[in-house]
Amino acid sequence: MYVPLLILLGISRYKAQKNQQWTEGFYTAIVSSFANRSIMFSTEMIRSSMLFIYVGVEEDESEQIRKALHYQGTHLSDYKPEAQKIFDMSAQKAPVAKSLTRFYVRQNLKMSTEYRVFMRHTEGRARNIAFNRETLDKVNTLYSHEMGEHFGQVVKESWWKPNSQGVLINAIFFNLSWERTFNPEATYPRQFRVSAAKEVLIPMMHEDSKFAFGTLGHLKATAVLVPFSQGDLQMLLIKPDQPDGLAHLQGKLTGMDIVSVARNLTMMDVFVGLPKFRLHSHLELTSALEKLGIKDIFKPSKSFSTLLHRNTNFRIDGVIHVVTFEFQEQGIGMPSTDVGNGSLTHTFNGVKYFLATHPFAFYIIDRTTIFFAGHVTSF
Repeated sequence: MYVPLLILLGISRYKAQKNQQWTEGFYTAIVSSFANRSIMFSTEMIRSSMLFIYVGVEEDESEQIRKALHYQGTHLSDYKPEAQKIFDMSAQKAPVAKSLTRFYVRQNLKMSTEYRVFMRHTEGRARNIAFNRETLDKVNTLYSHEMGEHFGQVVKESWWKPNSQGVLINAIFFNLSWERTFNPEATYPRQFRVSAAKEVLIPMMHEDSKFAFGTLGHLKATAVLVPFSQGDLQMLLIKPDQPDGLAHLQGKLTGMDIVSVARNLTMMDVFVGLPKFRLHSHLELTSALEKLGIKDIFKPSKSFSTLLHRNTNFRIDGVIHVVTFEFQEQGIGMPSTDVGNGSLTHTFNGVKYFLATHPFAFYIIDRTTIFFAGHVTSF
């Protein structure tokens, strides 16, 4: 690995080039691993977090990560993921989004001096820890303090085992109101079809106004853009025509330019209905990473020779990615925008409908970048 050279040069981040193939592959691996759960994730931030493992491992394990995540080059100094710009935004003197990464290594496995120096040059930190209930509470308290109490518990007790050796944790919140607040008076129950055999009654927000909308015949789906209050940020929602069509739709979306899909939508009168709920997406990514070909880091080996002070057996026991988002009338935080019309408060001809009453995919984007992706499948 390049760690000693990187430290000598005072370099702190990894130079990585965009690779659409990597993005597509990881998107598919994640959505297929959590097909029956409502999830939200950032592939870029997962990729950034995995550098903490990559720079500490050698041999076949290193090559598996490099190939799967398409790391290229030898310099960390210029690496800044496109998603970083969303973390640089602020609204009402608060960050729009915040990310925190920590890499925990078993207490009796001393990390090398080189690796510790590298960690001082990153936004995240690596530290030795005892994997017990007391430290679990401290880790969750740290994330609560840094991310806000609303974030909730990050690390589940089932992921924090006494025999754990290495656990990588990345958590993100997204905190921004809609461009136009959904009228709370137009929130009322609707049936959401989870599957052919199951429906649940959930609160749905409604708004009739002008939205960018499109019927995607080649995908057998419809799409709508719901804008946020700043930064050209928008949520693109894509709903399959059939209630059981999400997996097929996501398979087709994998090879598409999602931002281009949004650009090709047309402003028109649309009646939109969205579920109202809080999405707290807990993802343990071992299975998704294994689908990409990253397998050996989860087995004991002596390949972590850059990470550890002594060459000894080591394994990664968990790669955790947690994201929170609220489908609420105002978005997240105090609303700073006008309240919408609500539910059919005026009439017009040729109205289109986007009622999210069965599983759908979504993306948070601007004009060039996908910041988050996810799907809503159940409640």
